[in-house]
Amino acid sequence: MNTYFYYAELNAQNVCTGIKSVTGELNFPSHVLISDYDISYLNKKYENGEWSKEQFLPDAGAIQLSRMDQLEKSQADQDELLMQLMLTNGGN
Repeated sequence: MNTYFYYAELNAQNVCTGIKSVTGELNFPSHVLISDYDISYLNKKYENGEWSKEQFLPDAGAIQLSRMDQLEKSQADQDELLMQLMLTNGGN
């Protein structure tokens, strides 16, 4: 029978962005061992060995801008690939 370890995954601001269940121990600064698979840790900050009571919800505007940036880059990559294909095939 496997033993499971539960970790809260932290972002650069030490805010929990996910919960993991793994069969082996992790030793990463961005992962904090927790007692069970508990989603109440999500969006809470971990500082000095303590969890905040308040939640730090992501900025919806920043998320939307990030997605737009990704879409624009993807479109630019596709345009470049299409141009390379056209040049390689002589436009035919």
